[in-house]
Amino acid sequence: MKPKLKLFYFFLASVFVGIINGLFGGGGGMLCVPLLKILLNLNDKQAHATTVLVMAIVSIPTLIVYITTQSFSLINAIFLSLGVVVGGIRGSKILNKISNEALNIVFIVLMLFAGIKMVF
Repeated sequence: MKPKLKLFYFFLASVFVGIINGLFGGGGGMLCVPLLKILLNLNDKQAHATTVLVMAIVSIPTLIVYITTQSFSLINAIFLSLGVVVGGIRGSKILNKISNEALNIVFIVLMLFAGIKMVF
């Protein structure tokens, strides 16, 4: 595929991920990981780590919109953030220790679980 066409597809995919993240307040990362692997040929760990950074950046404008429309609970957000920070630090340490195969299995199981949970 030509580099300019690949870049165009990557841009379109990025816009889609942003729309999904904005609509649902998250979830874009589940789409971002496979897109980074397919379109940029990143390995599993690179795709997951890059997605964390991308989702943090994407979440800032989404947060601004939610703050200006007062569409969230501040106290719940504070407590949730504390847990997510602790879990994120632990998860990043685990990422460095597990194999790409194990990472893929965990990711697939979580995606399947999330999909089944949404159906039922």
